Amino acid sequence: MSLEIKIKIYQQILDILHSLNIPFEEIEHPPVASCADSAKYRAKHGWSGIGSKNILFHAKGRFYLVVTTAAKEIKARKFKKEFGTKNIRFATTEEVVKVTGCEVGDLPPFGFFNSELPIYVDDEIFNYDYFMFNPALHTKSIRIEAAALKKIYRRVEQPVKLFKEKEGKLEFILISGESG
Repeated sequence: MSLEIKIKIYQQILDILHSLNIPFEEIEHPPVASCADSAKYRAKHGWSGIGSKNILFHAKGRFYLVVTTAAKEIKARKFKKEFGTKNIRFATTEEVVKVTGCEVGDLPPFGFFNSELPIYVDDEIFNYDYFMFNPALHTKSIRIEAAALKKIYRRVEQPVKLFKEKEGKLEFILISGESG
């Protein structure tokens, strides 16, 4: 994984935040490998809010990014109708790098250069005041108001859908771009 690519993605994230006038906070910390590690350093800085978990799925020859909360377990089978297949799997480490330019653990919820990658965002995120994520670098965290994510997702090139669970099934709402 090229540090140069990761720095370009990080810079693109900052550019998006600045261009949309979205206030943010940023901290630097030792490298993290998990949501729990990130949470520990964020808490040391007095941050509150919900941390992100960003998962890349593979289904029917395509990739899909699912953005949810750090503590939530996502069941791939709930996306089978939306993705048009029963065969859904987590992307391999190599696929995450190839498709996004990031690594598992620093994959951000937006800002990568793959404009073809559909993004699915858990509506539960918007129940929190703040949303925290690693911006393509294991040594940095960014915190924004959770509501600002909708503003970001309405402006990215990728198709973006919100999802929420209702009666054990997921409902999807297109908020930006074309449907997957």
